[in-house]
Amino acid sequence: MNIEYSKAFIKAATKLDGKYKVSLARKIEEVKAALTVEELTDCKKLEGFSNTYRIRIGSYRAFFIFTIVNNTVCFEYLVSRGDAYNKEYLKALKTKE
Repeated sequence: MNIEYSKAFIKAATKLDGKYKVSLARKIEEVKAALTVEELTDCKKLEGFSNTYRIRIGSYRAFFIFTIVNNTVCFEYLVSRGDAYNKEYLKALKTKE
């Protein structure tokens, strides 16, 4: 799959500690190697969205939008588990989808 990153995702990824950076890098490699979204581990589709998914990376959640036409994954947000389902993030994801 092709991968794109938002500015918010890159900013959050640079602030991660060492073990989370390694986990994130592994997860990104897994996404690149996968042919479909169903092959990804710890990945769930968000309810109420058509193409938005989340991947669990320890105590963080990475939200991405999958575009079927281009077979592209665009990582939008990387947030802690407690903030993951904040209405602000979900509303922003809805507008991007």
